Amino acid sequence: MGGDFFSIEVIKLKKIFFTDIDGTLLNDKKELTPETRKVIEKISEAGHYMVLASGRPMMSVMEVGEQLGIPDNNLYYIGSNGGIVVEAATGHVIMEKRLELKDVEYIFDVCEKMGVHIHSYTDCAIVSKRQTKELDFYQKVIHMPTLLVEQVSDAFKDMPPLKCVAISIEGRGKLEQLKEVLKPWAEGRINLLFSNDNLLEMFPIQSGKGKALEWLSNHLGIPIENTLAAGDQDNDISMIEAAGMGVAMCNGAEHVKEIADKVTQKSNNKDGLVPILEDFFEV
Repeated sequence: MGGDFFSIEVIKLKKIFFTDIDGTLLNDKKELTPETRKVIEKISEAGHYMVLASGRPMMSVMEVGEQLGIPDNNLYYIGSNGGIVVEAATGHVIMEKRLELKDVEYIFDVCEKMGVHIHSYTDCAIVSKRQTKELDFYQKVIHMPTLLVEQVSDAFKDMPPLKCVAISIEGRGKLEQLKEVLKPWAEGRINLLFSNDNLLEMFPIQSGKGKALEWLSNHLGIPIENTLAAGDQDNDISMIEAAGMGVAMCNGAEHVKEIADKVTQKSNNKDGLVPILEDFFEV
């Protein structure tokens, strides 16, 4: 009985740091700055958990995780906007929510008719019908090979994908038009959210960073009030709202800052997260 009580008390003391990657944890050069790295190491040394929660595919999320330099047993990954959760220590997938293939085919058809680049993913490659300038732009950050197919179904015979991404390097206008076209069909089945002005993400309604935060916190036995989530864009809103403390980056979208409990004083380029993390995790 005494041992069980001690275990419960230890869990109550543990906390979780959920963080978006681009525009939040990393600076605009896609680097983890020395000061931010230092506070992450302190959080890990104190026995708390860290979770990278990104719209990126899992292969790319894990690439960032390997740069953190913290023990795997304190680290978890959320990829594809909450579509998949991986335990870093084992590499095991512990939760996933996938699209239906017929929905993927419909999204590709609409995008092709509108002249918008669209792609999806297998576990180890980007799936596209052609190598476009938009895909070249995307692969400067996401270092995954391309699998070119004539029919989308050719790539997903065994397992449907976690998400699709539409890209416009001219900015948000064309993607806003696409979102409006898809919205009536997508209602109640597909999330349509921007991860930045160039990327419109499409993933299952049952998915999302907020749902993944709630699921993983419950899985680890950590109370929601012991969680902090930080982000900067539309696809971070559900996570910021779900956390015990929701933090928006001052460099983030205005409507994201409006729903957050706290907004950083400095940007992702100037270690904006550091003072808030030091205070919340008492490190």
